[in-house]
Amino acid sequence: EDSLRSFLASSGNYSAGDREKVLAVVGVHTELGSAARRAALRATWFPPNPEGVVSLEHGFGLSFRFVIRRTKDKEKMADLQKEVDMYHDFLFIDADEGTKPPEKMLAYFKAAYDMFHAEFYVKADDTIYLRPDRLAALLAKDRLHHRTYIGCMKKGPVVSDPNMKWYESSYGLLGNEYFMHASGSLYALSSEVVGAIATTNNDSLRMFDYEDVTIGSWMLAMNVNHEDNRAMCDSTCTPSSIAVWDSKTCSGSCNPIEKIKELHNTTLCSKSPTLPPEVEEEE
Repeated sequence: EDSLRSFLASSGNYSAGDREKVLAVVGVHTELGSAARRAALRATWFPPNPEGVVSLEHGFGLSFRFVIRRTKDKEKMADLQKEVDMYHDFLFIDADEGTKPPEKMLAYFKAAYDMFHAEFYVKADDTIYLRPDRLAALLAKDRLHHRTYIGCMKKGPVVSDPNMKWYESSYGLLGNEYFMHASGSLYALSSEVVGAIATTNNDSLRMFDYEDVTIGSWMLAMNVNHEDNRAMCDSTCTPSSIAVWDSKTCSGSCNPIEKIKELHNTTLCSKSPTLPPEVEEEE
């Protein structure tokens, strides 16, 4: 369910059955207990209201939604519904609370592909600081490859000790090192790639313990072009940074709410030109 479409359809401004054409769908993945994070994003780089979502879609071709799953807890669901009724910026996916991250991601791509005719489908965490204008500029570039996987590419050791962090239960299938894959905080898949995923039987896709590794394994099987872009994982704001987050320092322990607000109050982060001055001069 797309809460924005439902809201617009109820006001007679939208046909809920249309598969909307956009440059990209940007699904910001969030959880029930993360209302404060969503508030921080709406107060900084995420559209603050339905009009803002529509305006950003018309201006940059990016359609933003908070991606979330429902809960059977009536009290939590009632609190979430109040937020839905106020902002209308949620995409509910077909996944329950026990769904593992890779399965949740598959549900997101299937839902987004069903609702949007996009050139790219983007997954983002609710802990990053994003420049929508720069993301749009990146995705709008001409590419030779129709099957594209964009993100901060990485490798790393496969952890086979169940007592250690990042233990991978299927380590026997992977060897000592993971294959190249994008960090899970922000990445984009082209339409042809998501179309293939969306029409595949769920049971035929292997699921590893972690989302980023699982997506990366599907990309290897599909023979996509891996596009490594370090501007999607800057640790500090630069004239060209697309997204800012510091996984090496924080690793889940930092306060993303305060960090996002702090970054937004920095001119270099929020008010610098879309393209660095030297690039604008060249054009």
